[in-house]
Amino acid sequence: MLSLAEAAKLHGHLGPWLVVGYKAGLLARELLKPQRDSDMFCLLRIPLKIPFSCIADGVQSSAGCTLGKLSIVIEDSNDFVIEFTNRVSGRRITIKIRTDIVDKIRRLIEEQGLEGAARCIENTPPEEIFEIVVS
Repeated sequence: MLSLAEAAKLHGHLGPWLVVGYKAGLLARELLKPQRDSDMFCLLRIPLKIPFSCIADGVQSSAGCTLGKLSIVIEDSNDFVIEFTNRVSGRRITIKIRTDIVDKIRRLIEEQGLEGAARCIENTPPEEIFEIVVS
């Protein structure tokens, strides 16, 4: 798992959508308790266009689900849903990005720039960003 600073370096900058993905991955690790990165699988359903695709780099950085390990699949969708599965336990978490977050992030970027918006999202509690279902 990378720190958020390392994730920003990998990604090329610190932005709010990177932070959204990063926080989702942290939440999944906390709730699913994988023993190894290879225990985790992620299905990411987001619009496949910048800036939303930045979520994928955040997920890869925090959850350890990567393209190289074939443990993340990205589907083009307007759903804004991230599903994580612990392949060992079979437990699953579905994280839906709240619809109002898209507009909130747009406003934050206009008011504070990318990094300011990212820091604001970093300090926002997960329940204000996500709807979470554990199964």
